[in-house]
Amino acid sequence: MQRLVVRAIEEFLRDTHGDALWTRVVADCDARTREGVTGSAPVSRDREQQIHRLLSVTAERLCRPVGELFEDMGAWLARREAIRRLLRFSGRDFRDFLMRLEELPGRAHFVIPDLDMPQIEITLQSNQSLRLSFPHSAPGWSEILAGVLRVMADDYGTLALIEVKGDEVHVQISDDAFAEGREFRLVGDRATDMATRR
Repeated sequence: MQRLVVRAIEEFLRDTHGDALWTRVVADCDARTREGVTGSAPVSRDREQQIHRLLSVTAERLCRPVGELFEDMGAWLARREAIRRLLRFSGRDFRDFLMRLEELPGRAHFVIPDLDMPQIEITLQSNQSLRLSFPHSAPGWSEILAGVLRVMADDYGTLALIEVKGDEVHVQISDDAFAEGREFRLVGDRATDMATRR
């Protein structure tokens, strides 16, 4: 699982900040950490420490808090089409999507068996407000989820206030139909697919 996280961090940094930043971040880590970043580490705890150091060095390089880095990574993940489709399949609108987030770890595990995503608990505070929490999770998951939710709110055309408070994410929906959402289909257009094949 840790190797998967390192790979995701590498792809995120290369896509959003260029290859040069990734090269500098790896160079800033000591020799043992660099082996952990680019190779394999036999001990899980060592690997987790290397991931933490990798994120810390990246945050220093970008002069940003680690939490913001996690949020950016969550947003980047949600913009990847395969992940976006998995997320959009979870709800017909943003509110429905939020209420089904408890199912997300199971869906994610089905697609990526090595991903150890913690369970999400949903507390409905009102018709327009809810709280999402990770009772048993490693740091960073609430920020990643907030980044995902910001992108998905835009994707559905919903205006919502999304705040991270510790290991919780608070969502206040202001307008369900603030803008036109992005087009989404469960399957491609058969006529278009046939024309493309010809």
